[in-house]
Amino acid sequence: MILVCDVGGTSTRLALAELTPGGWQLGPVEDGPTNADVAATVTGFLRRVANERVQAAAFGGAGAVAPDGSIRLTNADVVLSPAELARAAGVPRVVLVNDFGAIAEAIPRLPRESLVPCGGGASVPGTPVAVLGPGTGLGTAIGAPGRGGWIAIAGDGGHVDLAPVDDDELEIWQRLRRAHGRVSAETVLCGPGLERLHAAVSGKQLSGPAIDEAAWRGEPDALRSHALFTRWLGRVAGNLALIAGARGGVYLAGGILPRWGARFDAIAFRRAFEDKAPYSAWLSAIPTFVITHPQPGLLGLAVLAHGGP
Repeated sequence: MILVCDVGGTSTRLALAELTPGGWQLGPVEDGPTNADVAATVTGFLRRVANERVQAAAFGGAGAVAPDGSIRLTNADVVLSPAELARAAGVPRVVLVNDFGAIAEAIPRLPRESLVPCGGGASVPGTPVAVLGPGTGLGTAIGAPGRGGWIAIAGDGGHVDLAPVDDDELEIWQRLRRAHGRVSAETVLCGPGLERLHAAVSGKQLSGPAIDEAAWRGEPDALRSHALFTRWLGRVAGNLALIAGARGGVYLAGGILPRWGARFDAIAFRRAFEDKAPYSAWLSAIPTFVITHPQPGLLGLAVLAHGGP
């Protein structure tokens, strides 16, 4: 039995994973708010659900891995220490990786029914993929086949500069810069970012769910906020595809797009994704997918802790 734990800026998810003849199986997922003492959260979870000692453990954290192997979350005052987490899990050592690196690890193992196509052509076998997702922050990663198997490379692409491309974007970008200073991709493309974007569009403070509800009612400011969010997400996804050479596909994760469901404007997303002459035709062939699997990060962590497929 393997303990897997995904520690995000807002929520922490834990489960026990087991490799069966049919593939990896996750037990019931415990989902609660992230707090500073993740080790205590782990100890409590195992006390409640584990009937036997776990053989291995893997943790994903929404931040960069430091040289000492720890992770300080980008959007929460939480530090993940490998030694503390190993003691809490009762194992000699743990795997501790960036949360989107874990999702990239899971890409080859996701069932096709958990991937919703949203444009492009067919994946080219043997080529890299790119993963990004707006949630509490904006995560990014790259996956690629290597001589020893699948390789996941985590990055911090959510903190690259965000640029306006047309006058409509420029107007809102300037408002964002005046309000927040440097405008990164994560300034806009995450849950709090949608709220910042709507405030720049309308001058009104609304929560993300309230913005969504207003958009579904057809209110102009909320619709414009969704449209700009979708367009910028397409531009950033296209940038990442060019950097990674991601002819294997671009995969969209995070909590926002599954919440939007069929209301996600895939046509507008693809238009922005491909708007990169002279590489528009090259990008038009790359497929894009929304991941609907409920826990791709936990699946990737199980693979990493096990040390193989």
